[in-house]
Amino acid sequence: MIIPEKLPIMGLPGTCLFPGGKMPLYIFESKYRDMLNDVISGNRMFCIGTLSQSDASIEGGSEILPYSTAGLLRACVMNNDGTANLILEGVKKIKIINIENNKPYKVGEVQTLETTINDFEKIQSSTDQLKAILIANYSDRIDPNIEMQLNQILKNLESPEDTLYFAAQHFISHQEISQKLLSLESLDEQFDLIIKMLDGK
Repeated sequence: MIIPEKLPIMGLPGTCLFPGGKMPLYIFESKYRDMLNDVISGNRMFCIGTLSQSDASIEGGSEILPYSTAGLLRACVMNNDGTANLILEGVKKIKIINIENNKPYKVGEVQTLETTINDFEKIQSSTDQLKAILIANYSDRIDPNIEMQLNQILKNLESPEDTLYFAAQHFISHQEISQKLLSLESLDEQFDLIIKMLDGK
């Protein structure tokens, strides 16, 4: 999938979308209604800009952190009052390298980020280790709206990368760790970081 060089940004505090993650969003602000209209008439893509929790929670006074994920609009229901409910699916890691303010909403100049694997056998072992940690320690914290049991969800994940980003989407809440995971090029290093965070040892 081709990621455009510029993406609209929806700034949210303490929120991060990872590749493969699905995020429900409620659009009610005027500027984001404008953004949604442009997104629907365009390539149906935008990104979540994580607002720094060290700044004010209001976007106008907050820093947008650089690492994010290009999101594809998978579903959208327009309400009679002009608001909208939608589902955004993460498709590709990106870095926001410049922000434009010439529209009601912010637009980011972005570059896509690739992921490398240095040691495939280690990645396979890390995948198994991460799944075991989630089943042992986090099975009661999964989103209650997900009908399948955690172990079945993990079994259905097709790749190590899918497993890592599933864990990051649902079990990592620290914005610094989310930013670090998105910034790391090596999948090996991403696994080392998330296992260290979730294993608690």
